[in-house]
Amino acid sequence: MTTNLPFFPAPRRLLTPPVVFFLLVLAGYVGFVLLPVLRQWLGMAQSPMWFLDTHAVLAACDAVRAGLDPFQPNPLDVYHRPHVYSSWWFSLGRFGLTREDNFLVGGLWVMVFFAMVFALLRPRSYRAAVWYALLVLSPPVLLAVLRANNDLVIFVLLGTGVLVMRRATPWRLALFALSLTLATGLKYYPLVGGLALVLLRPPRLMHLTAGLTLLVAGLALTTVLGDLRRVGIPAPDGLYTLGTPVLFHELDWPPWAVLCAGAILLTGVATACWWRGWFVRLDNEKTDWRERVAFACGSAVLVGCFLAGSSYAYRLIFMLFLAPFVWRCAATTARIWPVLLVLGALWMDGIYCLVGNFPLSPSWLRAALNHPWCWRLISQPVIWTVMALLTASLFEMLRVAWADWRGKIPLVS
Repeated sequence: MTTNLPFFPAPRRLLTPPVVFFLLVLAGYVGFVLLPVLRQWLGMAQSPMWFLDTHAVLAACDAVRAGLDPFQPNPLDVYHRPHVYSSWWFSLGRFGLTREDNFLVGGLWVMVFFAMVFALLRPRSYRAAVWYALLVLSPPVLLAVLRANNDLVIFVLLGTGVLVMRRATPWRLALFALSLTLATGLKYYPLVGGLALVLLRPPRLMHLTAGLTLLVAGLALTTVLGDLRRVGIPAPDGLYTLGTPVLFHELDWPPWAVLCAGAILLTGVATACWWRGWFVRLDNEKTDWRERVAFACGSAVLVGCFLAGSSYAYRLIFMLFLAPFVWRCAATTARIWPVLLVLGALWMDGIYCLVGNFPLSPSWLRAALNHPWCWRLISQPVIWTVMALLTASLFEMLRVAWADWRGKIPLVS
């Protein structure tokens, strides 16, 4: 006969799903930090330093302090990169932060990011814990952490707004609006995340809240439009990139034609998905309100960035916003394909690098993968399918909101 003493809890009670999730993520990142060969296999070994993007922001602050134009090639940066974000980031310099504080600032951004991840992702089963861990250990998230990209800050700001949205009370909505406004002023694109407020009911509340929030965030955007005109945002090339232009990389088309073609193609595929009923419904009020808001906010940000042009794949960290609702829908409908699609979108380029760089991979397979166009034919359909399904889900969300609005206020013909 055995008894469990109060101060020796049973192992199973200790290893709850959230604890398993935490331990898996911790083990993965310890390996990523301590084993450079993992970074080499994942194609991330070319970076000369940790927290490269934090260094760029702090170097821009140093340039302002030195009387230089930070929007021009910056001699104080490792790669002489110009500042490509808003001038709001220069506030870091007013606190006395310099390039010497790079590890401090980058480490703080990473820690706050992980705190937000563990606050948003609360697995209730061991399967969910493993799936969440695979998402957080995916190459785009690893890349964001390695570089300490300021998308981590945007993730935390938007995540704060999402986290408080247990109910649609005035102060919670105000905090969401504040988070959205700060994120928009820092990096422009978060404005589209306000589309999540279309989920509010009744319709009058939705129109009032969404309108005021987008107005305030839009005003914040107007204050940095001058910065946006001055920056020359480089279009990344190669692996770990995201956007409609990636599919058309081999075509010698002007940028405007590529963006138009991408928008038309995505709209067409998303419309077909919506017509067939291939989307995630967000109007079921019996499901968790916060999870629906997180899904809508993350979907709007991802689709907006995907349409806007090429960016680095660490923008896919916003897939983590989708994870709780995707897992809940898969558990209730027994449909596993959304879970696999999200996982595939985050791991496709990483799998390519692992297969190509792993010493035991067959030589014929590595030779085949040396042709980037070949890999695009395999990987692009996955990410386009995900983006089309997210777009179709947003279409349905807007359709339901419009139907509810027509039901309350008849249209005059």
